[in-house]
Amino acid sequence: MSLSTITPRLISQAGMQRIAFVRFASATHAPSKTSPKQLQVDSKIPGYFSYERDVSRDKRVPNPQKPGDTPMRFLVRRLGHAYELYPLFILTGAWFVVFCYTVYYSFEKIEIWLDRSQEQAPWDWSRIRNNYWKKPTLLFDTEGVSHQRIPIMETLQDEMLEAAKKRGTR
Repeated sequence: MSLSTITPRLISQAGMQRIAFVRFASATHAPSKTSPKQLQVDSKIPGYFSYERDVSRDKRVPNPQKPGDTPMRFLVRRLGHAYELYPLFILTGAWFVVFCYTVYYSFEKIEIWLDRSQEQAPWDWSRIRNNYWKKPTLLFDTEGVSHQRIPIMETLQDEMLEAAKKRGTR
């Protein structure tokens, strides 16, 4: 027996109406900022005491958040006069850009096997014969030295592939 079939038997109709009434009774009434009951402090003690409600997360109050209440507000609320944080934000942003580029560059290499729909690995010669020279190998290759076909290696790899097929290891 599932919970959904026994739930109506556990709570009567009147009980459900009472729960709904209590739940939605105060939904439209916004609480006041100050409490009607104040703690009485001895007048001999110097200072000011006033109890206020913390409406930080109350949805009934318009714009209930206080400064620094959410993570984004905590990070940027003092930027208007906290100029010493600007370099930290700039360095964090630059690090994030370099990190994203490094991840993208790494996934372009042959050694990463993302597409498992084929039986051969990405570094298998039968799979990379037509595009091995296009893959990134060096981060800064301005003259394109690493992006050239090597005919002698291609012939050698073709012969090795044929010999492996004859042996039955492919």
